[in-house]
Amino acid sequence: MASNRTTTPLSTNITTTATTTATTTTTTAASSITQGHIRCIHNSHTYSKHAILIPSSLNTLLHSDKHLKYHFHSIGGDFIRLSSYKRFKQLFHLGGGSLIKTIVFDLSTFLKQELNDEKSSIHLELKNFMTLNNSILQKREARWCLCDHQFGMKNWLYIIFGYMLQHYTEEEVNECLDDIIKMYLSARKNRISPDDIRIIRDERDIITLNTFQNFVNKVKIREDLLYGSNHQARFVSFSEANNKRIYLPPLPKLHDRELLVKALMHKEYYRLLLDPRHSFAKTMQSKGYDLSFSEYGIIRKEISFLDGLGDFFLAQETSKLIYDLCNETSTLSSSSHKVDLNVNSTTYNLIKMILATNTLMSKLTKCYNLYRGLDDEIINTRIANDYISYTLTGVLTKGKDIDEMRIYEEEFLGDFFESYMAALLIEQADVAKRFIREIYKRLLSVITETLPPQVTYQHWTTNILGRNIYCKKEIA
Repeated sequence: MASNRTTTPLSTNITTTATTTATTTTTTAASSITQGHIRCIHNSHTYSKHAILIPSSLNTLLHSDKHLKYHFHSIGGDFIRLSSYKRFKQLFHLGGGSLIKTIVFDLSTFLKQELNDEKSSIHLELKNFMTLNNSILQKREARWCLCDHQFGMKNWLYIIFGYMLQHYTEEEVNECLDDIIKMYLSARKNRISPDDIRIIRDERDIITLNTFQNFVNKVKIREDLLYGSNHQARFVSFSEANNKRIYLPPLPKLHDRELLVKALMHKEYYRLLLDPRHSFAKTMQSKGYDLSFSEYGIIRKEISFLDGLGDFFLAQETSKLIYDLCNETSTLSSSSHKVDLNVNSTTYNLIKMILATNTLMSKLTKCYNLYRGLDDEIINTRIANDYISYTLTGVLTKGKDIDEMRIYEEEFLGDFFESYMAALLIEQADVAKRFIREIYKRLLSVITETLPPQVTYQHWTTNILGRNIYCKKEIA
């Protein structure tokens, strides 16, 4: 953690000098400008439009380890996506998880567009924010330098956030993100489509939500399947890893009943509630309403928030783990689960994809019985017959492609684990982080023990996970 320092604010003269130097094609011999403890160094160099003032300590780190930029970029980007998703949670009262996820990705698009458009007024505001942030950076950084690593401006933003997450408090980084979100909301006001906003339009919507809440309050939960006994062994295995078992830690308990029920509901469950045999459907029909799917999207929005939150959370925790593996900044081994990985830029994204793939998430869902967590016979029967029949029986539906079936069912099952992790993050954040890190450590330990060092990570994706996780390129 960086120590607090009292520094003289960065002056306008230094900013002007840095900007001028960044756009000059040639410079004289090295010069420096010093004011108090702040130093801006201009080397004899041709700077691109991407050159900006950054903390000297960050510049030193980037030069000391050429792979560090990947880590900071990944950690910073994942933090912005997860934290902004949580910030937009108030939109859950307007729209579901899909809308919030769309806004999060639009924030990324906004940052890229504005930071690349030098004529935009927001461009200068964002660029100055990265270096002249009075509330954080100027208070904490004593030395500055003009740096040009040929990164895009959005990449610089992610890298700076990644750097701050390693050297600042999380509260300070969140304060910076709040400023970014304020700029975004100001620029994007009135751009949310009314068609995507959840509006309680009439009495039917009120009755629908009340009936759904009644289901949440009354449905039984199979805690025996979810949590079992303390001595029950849970494990996953991969055939190409010699079927070596990866024993898993116990599933942490959720104590908030409503949160637990929603964590065990897939976003497609609203369709199953409309099965004419189900008590929910019967209640709605008794009140004179039909069972058309299009009229019940409001329920899907009620349960879709957790899915997106879990997705972003797992991505962030994966980035943190890989960073620690590369920098050996934390103890990632124990007497029984030793991790010995040689991670470089080539394998960085591969490891991240391996740990976040739906193939692994679906195995964890099945191991912890999350897809059977609700004691509802109609829902469980429909899930088994209509959504994951190939997974449970191995029988391929006539006319279906085997790869398409497997990928679809893995994605469907993977959503359960993501939702449960999101609920755990909301209720017990520290427990959620320890739990997923322990799972990842045990997985990586078994893989590295099983396969010889010369086996590539790309080989892992096919022979350990059972499929190639790269997107197939179309051949012209």
